Amino acid sequence: MNAPHVFPLIALQPVHDARRAWVALQVVAERPCDGATLQRLLEDRALAGVLDILPCIVPADPLTIDPALAKGLPRDRLILSFPWQTGAQSEQRETLRALSEAGFALMASGLPAEGATLAPEIRAIAVPCPGSAAPEHLVRLLLERPGPHLALGTTEKVCPGFCRFHWLSGHYAGMASPAVKGDPAARSQLLRLLALITADAELAELETVFKQDASLTYKLLKLVNSVAFMPGRRIENFSQALIMLGRRQLLRWVSLLLFAQPAGGAQASPLLPLAAMRGKLLEALIRRRGVTHDRCDQAFMTGMFSLLDQLLAQPMAEILAPLNLADEVVQALVGRHGEFGLSLKTVETAEQGAFAALAELLAALGVERESWAAMLIDAAGWAALVAREA
Repeated sequence: MNAPHVFPLIALQPVHDARRAWVALQVVAERPCDGATLQRLLEDRALAGVLDILPCIVPADPLTIDPALAKGLPRDRLILSFPWQTGAQSEQRETLRALSEAGFALMASGLPAEGATLAPEIRAIAVPCPGSAAPEHLVRLLLERPGPHLALGTTEKVCPGFCRFHWLSGHYAGMASPAVKGDPAARSQLLRLLALITADAELAELETVFKQDASLTYKLLKLVNSVAFMPGRRIENFSQALIMLGRRQLLRWVSLLLFAQPAGGAQASPLLPLAAMRGKLLEALIRRRGVTHDRCDQAFMTGMFSLLDQLLAQPMAEILAPLNLADEVVQALVGRHGEFGLSLKTVETAEQGAFAALAELLAALGVERESWAAMLIDAAGWAALVAREA
């Protein structure tokens, strides 16, 4: 009798272009996805919906995947990644050809051996960035194929020439240079506004802050109208935003603006989608316990604010002092204590791809693997939308 199919633990990492904007999502899994896992990710876990927003790279065993799974998906948006040795045999090449013709994009992972011949259906290569020491045969392979080629595991020490890679993988929380952080004056206004909202200030006080910088109002309304509401329900001024959203929801959108790229900025903020994803994911982890809306809002703010110290280059306790946040939120952000702290620790562990520790933390939260995958994919899709509109 066959053993029951055990859904693998997964994590998601952003894939960036040279401007540090999210251009794809990379599934990181404790083992390659077989056909059954991929089908469940596409159908039950809604990965297919995310493909309309961003391409997705999935580590896969292509020899177990039915080409029919590509039916109805945008062509070449779902990228199957597998060891470069796959395709060495004629029957394997037939499988790769069928997958490519069906609409999957194929990516070879790992540094091919010198003299290796890759299947012609393999369009892209994923390999740890070798920097200026790239072997000649790797450069040739990168030039021969259209890509997008992916530099794996990159950090803030990225080759300035960007080599022949189109995409870079990994979290960029440590790359918020002053050029990315934006206008300090605008950020100061937003922090002041956050303090006023959490202190239940009068509407007139809140409006005064926005009137001092018209661009803040523009950015807030653009973001809220693009992401939060259905077509036909537009918010046209700050007063209307406060009435329709309420203070708690308004706090979310103002918080997102802290991470948004400045107008006319040359680079996207790598922290904006990551902060949005953390907020949405913490909210989902807390909501499943049937808690109040206020508590869901607090969880969202915990995830969002968890990157403020990196954004502002200040101690977290110092940043939080004037914001009048709930004690549990502060304790989670400063010391990872309490239920919010455990949820935040879970999200951070997933970002690191530490699956053994992630399994323990999810068990402590009572979250099943497939439920985790569903929450993760939903949060990533929402964060990508936010980043696109900010």
